[in-house]
Amino acid sequence: MHRTYYKALLATTLTIVFQICSGFGAWRNNNSPVRIVSTQKLHATRREFCAAIACTTVGVFGTSLNIEEAGAVNDDFFRSGGYGKEEYTNAFTASRDTNISPKEAYDSISSDFLLYPVQKAMQMNRIPRALDVGAGAGVSTQILYEMGYKSLDAVDWSGSAWDRFVVNDPIGNCPSSVKFFELDDERFKAYWQKERMQTYDAIVFNFAVNEDKAKAFASELLTDQNSRLLAPVNTQKDYWLKQTYKCYDKEGTLLWQTNDVGAWSVQFQPDVTQDTCQGIWCAPFNGFKKMSSTSSSLF
Repeated sequence: MHRTYYKALLATTLTIVFQICSGFGAWRNNNSPVRIVSTQKLHATRREFCAAIACTTVGVFGTSLNIEEAGAVNDDFFRSGGYGKEEYTNAFTASRDTNISPKEAYDSISSDFLLYPVQKAMQMNRIPRALDVGAGAGVSTQILYEMGYKSLDAVDWSGSAWDRFVVNDPIGNCPSSVKFFELDDERFKAYWQKERMQTYDAIVFNFAVNEDKAKAFASELLTDQNSRLLAPVNTQKDYWLKQTYKCYDKEGTLLWQTNDVGAWSVQFQPDVTQDTCQGIWCAPFNGFKKMSSTSSSLF
């Protein structure tokens, strides 16, 4: 009778632990102006918390608890709950601020153009490193990670979709080698310069940009001549209704371009940092505030 009672109590405790660990992703560090805690710090804290609970469980019940089953983070893979929801020719709303792009966009990311830097980095015994700009729900981040980019910086001015599909989703998982920055691309670039961060073997933009921005990022943030930047570039400067997918090297040389991917005519959300950005995805409708050009502060 007592054995049955304790087994039932243990099962209830493990259920509570799983719920706590799974929901622990809502915690934030409000002391930091740059929110980078959604992945490395946050998940490290969650992992330590679950490990502590596991040790306590061993002491009280005389049995072991699988930390992964308790919602701790597996450092071997990245997973977004949004992965698999993408559809051909159609976008999917991930949050008020973010769409999951049509599947054609993700097919373009997983092309040979971005596999090439992975192969070159591995030949040099380096861990391939990528920057995912406008990461949103983390679908593009998962694709890059599975391509071999095991060191990843994911950037988005709104963390809502990332929280929903990576941090709080039951199947979401983010290893310590992937960091999320809740910053727009201009603030991130300023932060990258200030912190003297490492360069990247690949950079992917998941929103429309003007060509001068794409080339500027390629020139400064790519590692070498083997590195690549992929971006949906406006067909005309500040024209946000039509883009051409373009792939550049560090020198700004155009390596590949296409106006259409399969049946999808390339069109992305506009760059919120640009004064010419108009519509529901732009300020003031989405609450975005542009970085001041007269202030030394990023915020």
